[in-house]
Amino acid sequence: MMPIAFSSAELGIETAMIAQALLALGGVCAAVYWVGFCYRGESAVRSVIKTASVACLGLAGWIAGAEMSLIAALGFCALGDFALSRNGERLFLMGVAAFALGHLFYITTFVGHPESDIARLALQSRLSIVIGLGVFGLGMAAVLYRMAGTMRLAVVAYVPVIMAMGGAALVLPFSGVFVLAVCGAALFVLSDLILSLELFVLPAGSPILRLTPFAVWGAYWLAQALLLAGLVAA
Repeated sequence: MMPIAFSSAELGIETAMIAQALLALGGVCAAVYWVGFCYRGESAVRSVIKTASVACLGLAGWIAGAEMSLIAALGFCALGDFALSRNGERLFLMGVAAFALGHLFYITTFVGHPESDIARLALQSRLSIVIGLGVFGLGMAAVLYRMAGTMRLAVVAYVPVIMAMGGAALVLPFSGVFVLAVCGAALFVLSDLILSLELFVLPAGSPILRLTPFAVWGAYWLAQALLLAGLVAA
């Protein structure tokens, strides 16, 4: 089920219907990719379905009047999806860069929201999470520096960006629809963690690699949908 609903009273019936249709299309593409493509190699169809899954969310947000920073975040992530769906180190690095930009726009969206408050980061529970993300990020960066080969610099540079995005979500309230956005940010961090393990840490032939593509895509797309739901509805 789609976790997002656009109000026809606010957008108009036709606009709301178009936005909902795009959400449904994005959800269908995401489901098809999860069931039939996330574990397969490169193909044009795979790239189109993967990219459309998030691009449709961005288009729906744009039609619904979402903040441009949120639309940019989804747009750069869709570009990252396309790049990572193709083979080659150059495209991989382009994908990492696109996702890093997407995270920076998410941070801008969180901090710039009228209901955000940076002072919330000083609360004990949230400060503990921020510190935990920092320590965890340092550990992951150290592991990836050893394991990521020629891509180590780009991958290590990406780690603080994703951790900063996760921490920045904590400026939002833990109530109402904002909970969706905070959960979305957490799932995004989780999906990137699993992807890093899949690409650089787990040995070839590990039985866990049969499951990681499903975990990565499921957590990732749900993260994007929850972020859109929490930030547009708010």
